[in-house]
Amino acid sequence: MNLHIDSFTEAFLGDGAYVPTVADAVVGPSRIAGRGLFSSRARRAGELLAELDGQLVEWERFPQVLETLEWNAVTQELLLVRPLRTSYGLINHSSDPNVVIDPDGRHMRCARAVELGEEFTMDYLAQPVPEAYLVLPEAKVLRGER
Repeated sequence: MNLHIDSFTEAFLGDGAYVPTVADAVVGPSRIAGRGLFSSRARRAGELLAELDGQLVEWERFPQVLETLEWNAVTQELLLVRPLRTSYGLINHSSDPNVVIDPDGRHMRCARAVELGEEFTMDYLAQPVPEAYLVLPEAKVLRGER
């Protein structure tokens, strides 16, 4: 069985759906990859976009979450995991991001001012991600490796 976060989200919310966690944001086609999350208003640097929630999981006990569910790293050992796609999961990677996650791993903010219609981006590798993630194909692509 090939399970992925989109499998769960589709089953519970419908195709292409997500749990909206960032106010005043819309999903649209991204120039970076697939779909992206875009601001529907101008935002100031430091503005809180969302409080991230989920279940705290030690990835070594449940390594399948690295490739299956939506998560953000709180430490290299501890992930904040969500079983359904959220707005956070639609933010694409950039080495020049306009979104950051606070060191507590629970608050997402604008790293700089964001213009109306601008796509939200974050540097996925700026979090204290587990070493096991860094060897996955996704992480290699983020670093520009093929």
